[in-house]
Amino acid sequence: MLELIPQFLLCGVRDASVYALIGLGLAVIHRTTEVMFFAQGSLAMVSGVSLYALCTYLKVPALIALLAALLLSVVVALACQWLIVVPLMKRKTTPLSISIVSVGAAFLLEMIAMIMFGKDPLSVPAFSGETPIPLLGTTILPQDLWIIGSLVFFSSLAVLFFKRTWTGMAMTGIGENALLAKALGFPIQHLFTYSFIFSAITAGMAGAAYAPVAYTGYFVGLPLTIKGFVAASVGGVNNPLGAVVGGIIIGMVEAFVSGFISSGLKDLITILILLLVLYWRPEGLLGER
Repeated sequence: MLELIPQFLLCGVRDASVYALIGLGLAVIHRTTEVMFFAQGSLAMVSGVSLYALCTYLKVPALIALLAALLLSVVVALACQWLIVVPLMKRKTTPLSISIVSVGAAFLLEMIAMIMFGKDPLSVPAFSGETPIPLLGTTILPQDLWIIGSLVFFSSLAVLFFKRTWTGMAMTGIGENALLAKALGFPIQHLFTYSFIFSAITAGMAGAAYAPVAYTGYFVGLPLTIKGFVAASVGGVNNPLGAVVGGIIIGMVEAFVSGFISSGLKDLITILILLLVLYWRPEGLLGER
């Protein structure tokens, strides 16, 4: 069993990267709007099924189809922003209520995907072939490198963006005090749009890159949203880097629980970790008080 540890480790890093990408998007939107956008996993689903349609029906090359799928995720996210989030915010609706409404948007997107593509799992071709690469005494698929590389890229981009750019610091200011930010002349609507675009791209990349590994379909949105939410809550929902740390913790624990105990217990252990962290530190491991 010990010889399987490297394989468990690689699987854990891969799944953790997916959870962290979803959690990263949730944290970015929450940092700017104080809304928990529970349709984040559905944006990943939109990207995955779009990639399937482009590669299967239209025979579009995988990388071009990936760009088109990410673009579609951005379009859907902006539609949710302008049709749901912004109108409700103008009516002084509480962030909690808007978050609940976003659940309805997620169900609507999943229903549309089910009508269009059916209930069966959809297979998507890998971006760079399927020849295993030897690593650490085991093997890793090229598609896994796409997933892990996406997390490294987008998490680094998020840290630099919020710490080093005026726009990123302004987005943080909106989340902390929207009235003051508006009084100081910050373009609040534009900054909201930037956060939704970034979150849509991270979710879309997670859904598209993970689809060749674990299939895709209308059913993937809700599980990804839950895992992303747990990752963001464990790491700190107001800290994008915390969401990444939370995703890594959840993914690694699931991999080793599945490998050494039972795959049926991994979700239970995940929830227990969430409860323990929230009891010990409600703002998350890296969250701000």
